Amino acid sequence: MPRKLAMLALPLLLLVTAVPAAADEWTEYSDIGPTFLDYETTYPDLCRRHDLGLSVEGRHLWALRISDNVSIEEDEPEFKYIATMHGDEIVGTKMCMNLIEYLLTNYGSDPQSTNIIDEIDLWIVPLMNPDGYDRVNRTRYNADGVDLNRDFPNYGEDNTTDGRAIETAHIMNWSAQHTFTCSANFHGGTLVVNYPFDNDDTGSQYSPDDDLFIYISEEYSYYNSPMWNGYWYHGITNGADWYMIWGGMQDWNYHFMGNNEVTIEISDNKEPPASQIPAFWNDNRDSMLHYLETCLIGVRGLVTDAYTGLPLAATVTVLGRDHEIYTDPDVGDYHRMLLPGVYDLTFESEGYDPVTITGVTVYEGNATVLDVALNGPPAVVFPNGGEELPADVETDVTWIGEPSLQFHVQHTANYGDLDQVFDGFEDGSLGPDYTTGGNADWYVTSAESHSGSYSARAGNINDNQVSWMTRNVGGGDVSFWYRVSSESGWDYFNFYIDNDRKIHASGTSSGWTHYSTTLPAGDHDLRWEYTKDSSYSSGSDTVWIDDLQIVDDLTVWTDIIDLTPPGAMSTPWTPAEVSDACKVRVRAFYGGSSYGMWDESDDVFAVVDFAPCPADVNNDDVVDIDDLFQVLGAWGTCEDCPEDINDDGLVDIDDLFEVLGAWGPCP
Repeated sequence: MPRKLAMLALPLLLLVTAVPAAADEWTEYSDIGPTFLDYETTYPDLCRRHDLGLSVEGRHLWALRISDNVSIEEDEPEFKYIATMHGDEIVGTKMCMNLIEYLLTNYGSDPQSTNIIDEIDLWIVPLMNPDGYDRVNRTRYNADGVDLNRDFPNYGEDNTTDGRAIETAHIMNWSAQHTFTCSANFHGGTLVVNYPFDNDDTGSQYSPDDDLFIYISEEYSYYNSPMWNGYWYHGITNGADWYMIWGGMQDWNYHFMGNNEVTIEISDNKEPPASQIPAFWNDNRDSMLHYLETCLIGVRGLVTDAYTGLPLAATVTVLGRDHEIYTDPDVGDYHRMLLPGVYDLTFESEGYDPVTITGVTVYEGNATVLDVALNGPPAVVFPNGGEELPADVETDVTWIGEPSLQFHVQHTANYGDLDQVFDGFEDGSLGPDYTTGGNADWYVTSAESHSGSYSARAGNINDNQVSWMTRNVGGGDVSFWYRVSSESGWDYFNFYIDNDRKIHASGTSSGWTHYSTTLPAGDHDLRWEYTKDSSYSSGSDTVWIDDLQIVDDLTVWTDIIDLTPPGAMSTPWTPAEVSDACKVRVRAFYGGSSYGMWDESDDVFAVVDFAPCPADVNNDDVVDIDDLFQVLGAWGTCEDCPEDINDDGLVDIDDLFEVLGAWGPCP
């Protein structure tokens, strides 16, 4: 693909302004807080100082928020620059301080600076590791000796601050309060933009947005001549191509937060002389500005409740890209960065029908605007549980829903019919339902068990090898227990459902761990595997699983109507199968192949044999004098009349005897 896209449809005239005061001095930690307070006083409509929390030694992690309406949540992408998470890599702190000064002093006169402040909610944290920075002999680590760029949750781990350095926890908590679209963190030691992934722990070192990351990385490096013309081609690299790390901040942002972050190394020397500051600023100013503007490309819009118009917390995914981004629940705005092309996007929010919009065209320049309103699923009204319906008698299934839509309606007569399987491997071998392979087969062992005497164990493998076991199951509940004993951080137990990894565990656990999930209807492939890296072993070097439980849902659903007319809220149905385990369900149709969620009857109802009471000719549920008089009044020849109780085409004495014989309440 071409290196450059046409730039945003914005005036990009750069005004060459004087370098801020004290440009030839490195920023002191003690100056950051007062300087931010001065900015807030001088530019009260444009910026606010925020304290993200204290470091190990009690220093503040200061952030400055810059926006044209700085006290208001707006439909704007949120962006963050963070510098110096390694305390001895100091150039980024000064570049962030210079950028703040540049944007604020040029607002209203420089079109690019003005547009950035008007269209982006910008946050800058110039010093993430103040303890490592604010000392005579600066250090990479925080005051507890933690490398903050190895301290964030990895893919497959819980996204929690438990056990993290305090500075890491502050950044995680602050980020969780916002919905950042794009970001970068500044380092020193070479000249390159490093983009995800920093490791191949996902099964691929390249992210689903590799094309996007290459583009935005080059938007930084292109305007930094030493970087663009340096050691790396175009001044960029995939992180794992360079060297792999675990616990990096950029991968955490992408995996867990839906935020596109890169790591930017902006100086060969981590602590260069202050006399080089003007040159660094000249090399990085335009890069910082243009990288900021990349968060304005792609698709953007509002996700709201179709009935109330209120904003929703929603997830946005692009078909073919296994990556989620999120709306800001305060406003409902989303900003999905994408390169020009045609995409299909799915919008989901808990309690609402998902919607897929196909054929969304992204152009060069400003993002395509696509607002989406989500509807709640329809609700079954009748039969909704507890009713007794007569077999072979027509009734109406009714529901409430969005009146502009069509609906798909089904029924079942075996709701709750389940097939339950329990496998504790107590017969001493894997059954025919399992397939095993790799470099060594799984097998049953009596050395470990969660209960009983046996469990299934991964095969005995060597370095750079794998042992796997699979089983096919239907929809329903699945659970099992597992225990891992391996080299922590290097040799792993992985569990997949339909090639989607659900467990990624290593180290030696003190006991057994339980896993459970519920699978949707249909066939599913389960895969357990144990993998080893290129060297070393620890513990028993394996994984065991035990007490596998599978509950297959055997409920059979049959169409009442595949699609109603638009706006229909009922459809006729003649139940035929006698059963006390009946339900109906309804879902909305949104066009193409897009359906909403099913809503079922709240409880089961019954379809019963109906013994009619033909002598009750006036249908008041009792055979009495009124029915007798009605038969006498219709005496004579009759065709298809209710008074002809025996259906012989004549109302006569035989019909009169039918009434007398059934006298009393109808059964």
